[in-house]
Amino acid sequence: MSCKPHPTFPDTWIIRYYPSGRKKDPATGKPCGEEIRLLFKGTAEAAQDMHDKLVDARKSKKPVEIIIEPTIAECWFRFSRYYRNHVSDTTYRDFKSSWNRHLEPFFGRFRPAHLTPAIIEEYKSLRLSERDRRFKDGKGAAPKRKTINKELSYLSAIVTWMSASEQRFCPPLPFIIRGFSAKQVKAPMPIVPSREEMIRLLRASERIYRPLFALCYYAGLRKSEATQLKASNVNWSQGYLLITGKGGKERIVPIHGKLKVYLRNANKKGYLFVNPKTGRPWVDFKKALQRATDKAGLEQHIYMHLLRHGFGTHSIQSGINLRTLQMLMGHSSSQVTEMYTTLAAQFLQEEMKKFGRMKR
Repeated sequence: MSCKPHPTFPDTWIIRYYPSGRKKDPATGKPCGEEIRLLFKGTAEAAQDMHDKLVDARKSKKPVEIIIEPTIAECWFRFSRYYRNHVSDTTYRDFKSSWNRHLEPFFGRFRPAHLTPAIIEEYKSLRLSERDRRFKDGKGAAPKRKTINKELSYLSAIVTWMSASEQRFCPPLPFIIRGFSAKQVKAPMPIVPSREEMIRLLRASERIYRPLFALCYYAGLRKSEATQLKASNVNWSQGYLLITGKGGKERIVPIHGKLKVYLRNANKKGYLFVNPKTGRPWVDFKKALQRATDKAGLEQHIYMHLLRHGFGTHSIQSGINLRTLQMLMGHSSSQVTEMYTTLAAQFLQEEMKKFGRMKR
């Protein structure tokens, strides 16, 4: 038997155990009995104590209960079934993609007891180096710090689940898995097109995508809220939409008069709009939105969430108060809604520059 420190993991010991004794091969003189290697997390004294218990148990032939933490990869399948029941389909798909591409190759072999703040920092550095390399080679989009934070939140969810009282696969971590700070992940303020540009964009879009773009602009919906909206959530007689947003929170959004035109051909059962080729909700609009942007003659980059930003900004310009706008957009905090006050002020400053100009 032996008890040696692990070469990689701190405060971890390798205990070599021979249940039937360390028998030797008469021909070679080397041990030939069955060898079991255990990883033990704790102090040197605790590891030696476990070593001595195994020695005594072998001599007295009494079993010793040994609890070994499973690796994160070994618990992933059970956690994924649990996670699927508690998050949206979009979040679950993103979680699986993050696990397969980034988390499993790096963290899968670890047991929770082996995780340290230094290992978390190493992962962040590795992902940032991948970002730099991919950027220089021009291969794919560069991952943002916000994306890395999201990946670490998935890791934290797995480890928290493993340490929960229902599972007890491991004790809780003695530290918090921290991503990048809020200042590091803060996105720049978006540049919101004017009302006229938004209308040009909608008119330039293809007829099949136009209603979904209109839902994001005239109702301030997120892309997932627009694509997952069902006919049963539309009250045609009283003119409002019942939206299920982040965290399962529900809110009521009145149907704008101009939006009614775009909803005329909506389905009366099931999802309001579906992909005719698959019969399922739409997933991606990037190419369709780019075609509409080019046709409308807009030079800036347009993305789906910018349509929602347009709703918020233009609502403030129209005189809608912050509290009402917060309720319409489903923000948990008014601080998020206040961003649109800043965007509206920037727009007004640009408009003021036109004061005094002479048209020729």
